Amino acid sequence: MNRLKLFLCAAALIAPASFAQTAALAPGTVSYTILQDGKNLGAASYTIQNAPNKYILTSNGKMTESKFSYAFSNTQKIDTSLNLITAQLNGVVSGKAVSFTATSDPTGRQFKLNISANGQQQTNAVDRDLNTVMLTDLDPAGYMLLAQVAMRTPANSWVLIPKENGFLVPVKFSPQPDTQGRLNGQPVSVRYTSAAVSSQNAITIELFYSHEGKLLEADLPEQNFYVIRDGFKLTNRPKPPAPPHGQAPPPQDQQGQPQQGQPQQQPGQPQQQQPPQQ
Repeated sequence: MNRLKLFLCAAALIAPASFAQTAALAPGTVSYTILQDGKNLGAASYTIQNAPNKYILTSNGKMTESKFSYAFSNTQKIDTSLNLITAQLNGVVSGKAVSFTATSDPTGRQFKLNISANGQQQTNAVDRDLNTVMLTDLDPAGYMLLAQVAMRTPANSWVLIPKENGFLVPVKFSPQPDTQGRLNGQPVSVRYTSAAVSSQNAITIELFYSHEGKLLEADLPEQNFYVIRDGFKLTNRPKPPAPPHGQAPPPQDQQGQPQQGQPQQQPGQPQQQQPPQQ
């Protein structure tokens, strides 16, 4: 059985930057179900709150499978252009507590990372880049922000991952044809983008979202997880595009759901990009 590895990611203050027009995030709470191989393993949600010149985005989730359990809570502050400002993440993986925090250094060009896991404390620093999304495994808030960045079609974009002591990896978006679904019984048009995280040994995230960038579903085919908004169902699940570097997708069952597989190798180190100026 695939053992989920916690991806706690964080970011700190980002200086104002020039972006394409970003849709305002609607305040409120959205709930999701976590599935694997058609089995309901848990739930997750995020809540958006308006604040002066920023949003406060809180999310949490919990899942249990056999002897493995995983829970997280995540609080982000992001500005109105969806630049990450601060984040505080905490998780429990099979009874072991982990945490990840970040703050900007005095130059404003790097993030100072603090990681606590297995009774050990680690620190690190990574560059601050535009179009960076904080991802925590199975966190719908991160997938929603990833969809928002995909809508900008940026030349470069990044994911911050706390594997080992934290690092950045590039993410490449591949728009796919729109599809259809139903939300609370009503037909909806669904945008679809495949996101390949890392340039080597990439993992993919299949993003399904509204034309306003509201997350409807996020699929992780290499890990066979689905994060699906409550009340949403794809009318016809499209076949994912070929994984990068010729990797074969996991086998599908008769209902089009991936069958259980093994963990994939995690992404490697990214190419570096000059962080935004203050």
